[in-house]
Amino acid sequence: MKVMKKYLALGLSAVMLASVLTGCGNDTKEPDKQDPAPAPGTQAPAAPDESADSDAGEDAGAAGGEESRTLMIAINADIITTDPQILNSGSTTAVLQNVYSNLVRQDDAGELENDLAVSYELLEDNLTWEFKLREDAVFHDGTPVTAADVEYSINRVINDETGADYTNFTPLQEAKMIDDYTVQIISKEPYPIMLNLLAKGGASILPKDYIEEVGLDGFVANPIGSGPYKLTEYVKDDHVTLVPFDDYYGEQNPDWDEVIFRVIPESSTRVGELIAGNVDIVNMVIPAEWDRVNNNEGTTIINGPSTRIYQLALKVDNGPTQDLRVRQAIDYAIDDRAIVDQILKGAGRPMLTRIPEGIPGCNTDLVDKCNYDPEKAKELLADAGYPDGFEMEIIAPTGRYLMDAEICQAITAMLSQVGIKVDLQLLESSAYSNVFTAHSAEDGFMTCFGLGFFDASYGMIGYIGRNTEGESNYANEEYNRMFEEADSNMNLEEREAQFKELQQIIADDVPYAIICQIDNSYGVKEGITMVPRLDDVWNLLTIRRA
Repeated sequence: MKVMKKYLALGLSAVMLASVLTGCGNDTKEPDKQDPAPAPGTQAPAAPDESADSDAGEDAGAAGGEESRTLMIAINADIITTDPQILNSGSTTAVLQNVYSNLVRQDDAGELENDLAVSYELLEDNLTWEFKLREDAVFHDGTPVTAADVEYSINRVINDETGADYTNFTPLQEAKMIDDYTVQIISKEPYPIMLNLLAKGGASILPKDYIEEVGLDGFVANPIGSGPYKLTEYVKDDHVTLVPFDDYYGEQNPDWDEVIFRVIPESSTRVGELIAGNVDIVNMVIPAEWDRVNNNEGTTIINGPSTRIYQLALKVDNGPTQDLRVRQAIDYAIDDRAIVDQILKGAGRPMLTRIPEGIPGCNTDLVDKCNYDPEKAKELLADAGYPDGFEMEIIAPTGRYLMDAEICQAITAMLSQVGIKVDLQLLESSAYSNVFTAHSAEDGFMTCFGLGFFDASYGMIGYIGRNTEGESNYANEEYNRMFEEADSNMNLEEREAQFKELQQIIADDVPYAIICQIDNSYGVKEGITMVPRLDDVWNLLTIRRA
């Protein structure tokens, strides 16, 4: 495990603490009286040229130049695999959604639209969805996409218990080919958000015959899909290269002959490459860099909301945090609004739920709220038998999410003010992923997950069973029962009310201290247009020249 930095709460500067602790004012609440595990990394699908180096794409011409038809995008985190079904990683899905197709997909506004499906209907049994497929879709090797591929792909994600997306697809029973261009997908119970689930990266349609011929390792090394772009090169921790697929069935983007995603973890380095003209777009620009981008001639900042929510997982079955009062105290000690205002510079909002506003089923009573009350936190700790506080470890990422290290340092300082001494371990992205995958965090664990599709169920399933393993280990049978009931409720109004109640249960039980929602911030070169998406996906069909 590579530890980038290690902080102790008492060692943080008073200046930093004073700049952050500004208070939540009247948002204080009384406590109840009782926040796509990544698959292992993969190798390049094709061996890169011997001369390839970290300056990938420079020979294609200056990024975004008049004659350049190469789009250069600098991203903060590498993709984890080329197999879209075995992960639950937003940074990976954001790239691979251009390589693979789904039955349906989300557009830039988050609305569902047909992809491989030309039509669909829910049959009278309220369990079976029948899809008619387009007949002009082919994989990148030229073979037709048929119902056999859909049957294979959906059954794989339903049945593979080792996949990170397995839990999300447990409502489904099976996929069944009816004829070459008709397929049925059957749920165990009525499932009102079938289409939302099928737009997810885990429901990508894979080439059955090709995988059976070359094996899964061969597929991962040389992946093919049926999306608008082919993956031609992947150099781990360096770059991913995509080129347009000439036989794509849909509308194509004529502006680019090649798209290169360069992996540059450090925000200031990404911004420097943008200002130097070496890349056209950079993601996750920290607030401290906004003026640098906006004041530079020819570049600008574009902000948009995301579904990512910072949550601090607290072990409910071990140590001091197994006491509800201690978990409540931690939540009361953290000034979420100060984090948003002082660290994120307003690029977010305090939250007591991991479901953002605008997502069906969001409990808006828990949006833009926080529980900050350090005196209440001290009282709760004393009542729980910790009048002098205690020590705990928090594992958190650095450079993976917007201002992650700074937010965790501020939380460490805030907890120190109520007597909780934090051993903060900031891990670079790959080391953090390893801890997550191994479920090896022994104490606090900071997460910043988004929603794979736009429905409250996606976020709230994160508090069930295996989804909490190695994080909070939260297990609430009544919660599980209520979730299953809500998830299959075809009355959408009742369903949303049920999910709002589930969010309140989590807010009361505090298996995670929910911190804030963050915005997406992009640096973009003049002459290029893009729409920030709520799901963080890079839609290369709509990133255009102005």
